[in-house]
Amino acid sequence: MTQDGTRCVIEGDSEDRISGLPRNVIDRILELIPVEDAARTSILSRNWRYIWATFPNLVLDDRFLHNFIGKLQFNFTEAVDCILLLHMGDIVKFVLDTRGVFTANSSYAIIDRWILYVTRNGVKMLTLHISNDDTYTLPSSIFICSTLTYLKLSNCVFRPPNPFLGFQNLITLRLEGSTFVPATSFCVIKAPLLARLDLILCRGTQYLNIVSPGLKFLYIQDSHSYLVLDCFMNCKNIRLLKLEFNRVVDDPTNDKISTLEKLLVSSPALEVLRLDSFFVERARIVPNGQPSTLNCLWHLYLDVDFSKMGQISNVLQLIKSSPNLRKLRISVHATSDNAEAILKYLDTPSCLEQPLDKLEHIFINFFKRSKTELLFVKLLLSHTPSLLKMCIDQVADIDVDIALELMRFPRASPRAELFYSRITL
Repeated sequence: MTQDGTRCVIEGDSEDRISGLPRNVIDRILELIPVEDAARTSILSRNWRYIWATFPNLVLDDRFLHNFIGKLQFNFTEAVDCILLLHMGDIVKFVLDTRGVFTANSSYAIIDRWILYVTRNGVKMLTLHISNDDTYTLPSSIFICSTLTYLKLSNCVFRPPNPFLGFQNLITLRLEGSTFVPATSFCVIKAPLLARLDLILCRGTQYLNIVSPGLKFLYIQDSHSYLVLDCFMNCKNIRLLKLEFNRVVDDPTNDKISTLEKLLVSSPALEVLRLDSFFVERARIVPNGQPSTLNCLWHLYLDVDFSKMGQISNVLQLIKSSPNLRKLRISVHATSDNAEAILKYLDTPSCLEQPLDKLEHIFINFFKRSKTELLFVKLLLSHTPSLLKMCIDQVADIDVDIALELMRFPRASPRAELFYSRITL
């Protein structure tokens, strides 16, 4: 702008740098902003006019949903209909959150229509969140969608058609608060490429039968019903196993070894194991009386009740059965100072004969300062020649006498550092 108020052209000022951006950069920009803001980018330049309409990732998540809280369901439905109507090309990713907007079963036909549209347009990653108070039965269009590689569902009824050919290209399946309803006696899911399966607060898992030889990550949390682990026995490639709930069905034909024990023994590639205290009590790695070896296990994370002999014994057996264990995390679930049998057991040399040569890091969370815990710490310190760090934390204030006692424990590793601290919840 000159002094007389006229415009002047500066060299390079006319260059349209926005339109010159690579498409992958533009897609990344659109991915980071809400869908309504992505639509507004059509006014930036002529080249941007239809870019948002061809963007393959439609994320109608809680940020999008927030615009319709307190408004009529019609507004939300009209907005989603408009987005899908104006969209051009394939839809790679579709995220839909209806919590707080759709609360009646009469609305599910609308969701069915949207799901049918995206499954017919090559969707690979599908996420669906339904209100916690409702149960939405998945439409058949999901079960016949051959392009799906990622499927995340919340509060849905999983009822496959009969026959069901399975998810041939599915890699990740995450189900939260969902219910399995079998078409016949079992809910069979054939997913030859499935690598990760998460079951969070699901019901009807006793009917589940997973056929997935390539499964690598299995996470089950707080199941409402009994879970038969037999369906995972053929999954020989499990690398990470996390079990956090309170009931399990044992094989009725074999009272000597639980399904959990068989699963651990049947997982030679297992690298990371996370068990809550219920499963720790059942994790005896001694099939046919002979200890098994978890050669690939390097990270062990356990919730332990230090007042129960069975759990202490199984923890030590798991540790001894993991010759390449490098990281151990113990979360104290409960404890007792009046467990004379456990104290005597921990003070017996036979409870841990060999040194733990590879163990480098130990974490003990929610330490309660009982005699059994102290003796357990002493046992570990004296059998870990490669230990670099042991971290112990507790909710209560630091006890100076306990701290001094911990510092006096002999250490097999001259490099071992001991950290004792208070945590704030």
